[in-house]
Amino acid sequence: MASNPIRSLRVLADIRRRRGKVLDAALAQQRAAFDRCVADTQAARERRDGAVDAHRQALDVRDHLFDQPFTPAHVRAADIAIETSTADMAEAGKVVKRCEQSEQRQEQEVRVAQAAVRRNNERIERFEARIAETLAKRQSDEDEAADEEAEEMASARIGSRSRGRATGEAGHA
Repeated sequence: MASNPIRSLRVLADIRRRRGKVLDAALAQQRAAFDRCVADTQAARERRDGAVDAHRQALDVRDHLFDQPFTPAHVRAADIAIETSTADMAEAGKVVKRCEQSEQRQEQEVRVAQAAVRRNNERIERFEARIAETLAKRQSDEDEAADEEAEEMASARIGSRSRGRATGEAGHA
């Protein structure tokens, strides 16, 4: 039968194990959110790269426009395309920056969740170690008590034999 301290430690360890399941689920959610942030950041970078390519193409179109006959409307349309692509490129850059910041925050959340899981596991290990230590101490105490009892029994037997011999010798004399 387990003593109260051992039972208490086992209850605490079980509570920590249940808490560990919750922490593991939270960590999995944080990792999934981080993966989504990484994917969003990658998609934003691709959109930014597309906007940069569109801007280069708009510049190339205007540069090639001057190599052939053109009208002021053609120049104006090319300038509008350049302005639009510049604005798109700037907006895409802002989106990438926001996504990268979000990714960094989420990465920090994952680290916090990992630390919580690690601390919880360490507590469980400490509870288990205390349980093992308490059980070992109890077993040692029981062994020591049994050894003392055995020594006392042996001493009593030796004493009774000595008395029996002394009584037997006294009876023969």
